[in-house]
Amino acid sequence: MTEPGCSKTKSGAHRKHTPIVSEKQRALFGAVASGQKTKASGLSRAEAVRHLKESKGKKLPKRAKKRGWAANL
Repeated sequence: MTEPGCSKTKSGAHRKHTPIVSEKQRALFGAVASGQKTKASGLSRAEAVRHLKESKGKKLPKRAKKRGWAANL
């Protein structure tokens, strides 16, 4: 699902909205929202705050499970 707040790709199309799926990712988004310097350079503070509001109250795993072909190794 795309929404107007999600950033655009180089071609101008909206990127698919991806929710926060783990506590570790929530911590990264929290660091971006508070203005700390992180490796998530493509994520704006406003977008991070919006994602954090979305994930508020959800019980998330500490780390996300591997998906795809790498999960079968």
